[in-house]
Amino acid sequence: MAENFDVPFVDWHTVPTPDFDSVVGKGCGARYMDYTWRDIILYALGVGCSKDDLTYIWEGNPDGLKALPTFVLVTYLNAIQLQPQRKVPYAPNELTGDLVIKALGGYIPNRLHMGVDIEFYKPIDPFCGRFLTEDCVEEVFDWGEKGIVNQCKMDMYDIAGNPVATVRSQHMIKAFGNNGRPKYVSNKMAYPDREPDFECEDYIADNLAAIYRLTGDTYATHIDPKVGQGYGYQGVFMPGLCTVGFGARLAIQAFIPNQPERVTHIATQLRAVTFPGTKVFFKAWKLEEGKVIYRIYNESGKAIIDNCLLEYK
Repeated sequence: MAENFDVPFVDWHTVPTPDFDSVVGKGCGARYMDYTWRDIILYALGVGCSKDDLTYIWEGNPDGLKALPTFVLVTYLNAIQLQPQRKVPYAPNELTGDLVIKALGGYIPNRLHMGVDIEFYKPIDPFCGRFLTEDCVEEVFDWGEKGIVNQCKMDMYDIAGNPVATVRSQHMIKAFGNNGRPKYVSNKMAYPDREPDFECEDYIADNLAAIYRLTGDTYATHIDPKVGQGYGYQGVFMPGLCTVGFGARLAIQAFIPNQPERVTHIATQLRAVTFPGTKVFFKAWKLEEGKVIYRIYNESGKAIIDNCLLEYK
């Protein structure tokens, strides 16, 4: 949707709570997305792959081209390839967002992507394919004075109807908490009290948000500094799904390098708004064979993604 910051502030405490049951179970209808090897490579570059990551960026690689499994997230928010096409990305979280904005007379409260949980059922064909999608709002949780947490689900299938992945996504809207709905419970991992099994530095390039938006996540917050400032930030900030893919890439390459087809589950909690041009620090712990937990910090020591899980076979 177009961001309109001219609408005056409305205190949600003074407005009747919307009927959130009216959107639970609702979705955007059956949709589909076609892709080719160029989209696979663009996505890989958009989540930080370098010129040396030939497995993910060269269609003629003698060892074969492979798709990062988090490529499925491109389908969740896409205003370029997802059909029927819309002028802006539109997922089920926007159904709840629109309900809140209408209740507030057009005022837009702060909204942030909180995290995703993805189950993978089969590898992605890296050269071409079609994803069929069905989605819905699963639940609207009460987060007290912090507002609400809107949990959405997207089931994805290949062109033959075989399951590819299930994506669950959580979105915070800073309004209408303390509403009596089920309480939101954050998923927290138990990190070992020892040094990480793997750690490294990486860099979120200053043009990474601009590259990633070409995969279809064309929200203005990731390209127009004035929109980011309208939400109270210093300017453009990173798409949450890009940060998810950035972290998952590091985890895969640390423990099962160039074998993304082995991944069965990825979960990530987004903890802080991240900005382009940021040095980051990745730390990961292997709990058992096939199970890794990890997090990424920024230069100030704040976790930008946390409670992250990689499972593989």
